[in-house]
Amino acid sequence: MLLLIRKLSVVLALCSGILLLNACAGVMFPDIEDDDEVVVGEGGRVVKTLPGEGKTLNADKENASYEGEDEAAEEDVIPEEDKVEPAKVKPVVRGDEEPVAEPETKEDVADMKVVEALIASEEVKGPSISYRADTFYFENGSSVLGSEYKDNIARIAKEAKANNADVIVYGYASSRTRNTDAATHKLANFKVSSERAQNVAAALRKAGVPASKIVVEALSDTAPAYQEVMPEGERLNRRAEVYISY
Repeated sequence: MLLLIRKLSVVLALCSGILLLNACAGVMFPDIEDDDEVVVGEGGRVVKTLPGEGKTLNADKENASYEGEDEAAEEDVIPEEDKVEPAKVKPVVRGDEEPVAEPETKEDVADMKVVEALIASEEVKGPSISYRADTFYFENGSSVLGSEYKDNIARIAKEAKANNADVIVYGYASSRTRNTDAATHKLANFKVSSERAQNVAAALRKAGVPASKIVVEALSDTAPAYQEVMPEGERLNRRAEVYISY
């Protein structure tokens, strides 16, 4: 008896499921109004048949018109009055190649002459060299070059003459002077820096460096190399620097 009741329950559940599926199919697939033939299948499903013989798709008719336009576009011809002559170009010469074309206009000839003149006037120079050859130090308030620098002067003169170099001598001063006003302070420092540079230049001329190759500049206390919070800083700023360039 119990087995019979279970079988009846299963059959009732299956029937309920089939009825529910039929109802959902009717909602999800409503009737479609179309000129084409429509058939309703089992469970209320809508089946649409293929177009009948002799019918064509609307898209095919539209595409046919575009194909004709593409062919016409390919056959377009540019009117003679709209044609533009191609620009004239000059050949590019690379390496050892020879020019393949001569200048055609007076403007081209003039441009070439300007370029040739610039090339002819340009001096061919090697890499330039500039370095500080030496530094000379002086006593407080003095511009006398010490005898201990005799060998340094000889070495600089030898280098300058061997390389036909230009020599620049910069004279400096420390920023400390006696209790003076600002104008006197500046004048004194400029004067002593100039004298220090002049004395080094005189020693270089005596060692054989041509005077035309020597330039002297006095920079006073405008470019200190050391801070002057201690006496040693002041001593190292009382100097003359020699630079060689060639």
